[in-house]
Amino acid sequence: MTDELMGSALLAGAVTLAGGAIGAGVGDGLAGSKFIEGVARQPEAQSRLFTPFLITVGLVEATFFINVAFMALFVFATPGQ
Repeated sequence: MTDELMGSALLAGAVTLAGGAIGAGVGDGLAGSKFIEGVARQPEAQSRLFTPFLITVGLVEATFFINVAFMALFVFATPGQ
């Protein structure tokens, strides 16, 4: 395997992982801020808002772990090994 191919695979993996981390951070932050905003507006609705909040955060984190899987694919399954 050439060094150029390995470097490209590592760069693709790093960009994928960084994009997933940034996206997960932004998504969790937005979901958390809207949850706090909703609870501040209607404190009695906290129990109704908490379940959709957890589902949203779980889906956002799932996309991050899918990105981790793609990063591993780019880095460890490069052609020519």
